[in-house]
Amino acid sequence: MVPGIRSVLYRLIFNRSLLCLLLVYFSQEAVGQSWVTEDNQYKGWTNEVKLTFADFKGKPNNQLRNLNKEVGLLASTQVGIKTVLDVPKRKKDRGAMLEKVYVAPFFFKQTSVTLTRDPNELDKQRLYFDMAEVYARMMRREFIHLADSAKTYGTLWIMYSSIKEHYCSEYKKMFDAYTYDVFVDKKPEAYQQWRKLIDEALKETELYQTTKADCHRLLTDKPIDPDYEQSDMVAPAFVQCR
Repeated sequence: MVPGIRSVLYRLIFNRSLLCLLLVYFSQEAVGQSWVTEDNQYKGWTNEVKLTFADFKGKPNNQLRNLNKEVGLLASTQVGIKTVLDVPKRKKDRGAMLEKVYVAPFFFKQTSVTLTRDPNELDKQRLYFDMAEVYARMMRREFIHLADSAKTYGTLWIMYSSIKEHYCSEYKKMFDAYTYDVFVDKKPEAYQQWRKLIDEALKETELYQTTKADCHRLLTDKPIDPDYEQSDMVAPAFVQCR
């Protein structure tokens, strides 16, 4: 074989082998980043997935049946916002490395109930979930801005509870207002008006949307970054409605 051709062939074989190795490596990385966004109990909000009637796994109780007779309520959705604060494991790193806050809304499958398969009713129930996402985004945005402006370890830890409580309280108020307008007072065009309001809010906060990693962190209760651990000073908890 001509030496020049042999050299070219060797390079082609080497490059092909290297490419195969890289493909295997990145495939393994992709598998390693397979985020869990829902389980049998909870469904995390993601931009790609919407609620379906199959997610409503709760059994109708007497309260829902009575409300169905009295005001025509056909479904009951329970949604919560969960947050957690992670800190560097090694105290010597606390300063150079700041705290991390994860926020995500979750749909509670086992306690959400439906008496109908009407797609229009499903749209009304989905709005509760999107509403929770709006407040999760606002909460996340404030944590990010606070961290960027302070750049000091301990700032997020100090402000964590007050920020969380503020946005969760505001979310509950909107939750109740929407419930009253649409399901109790039954105002004309109420759902359409609320849908427009929430869609505008989602668009304005698009940069801060919940990620699959957020859902994964909060569903598994395990820090994503191996150099971090959950803060033992701040207990994570779902903020629930209904």
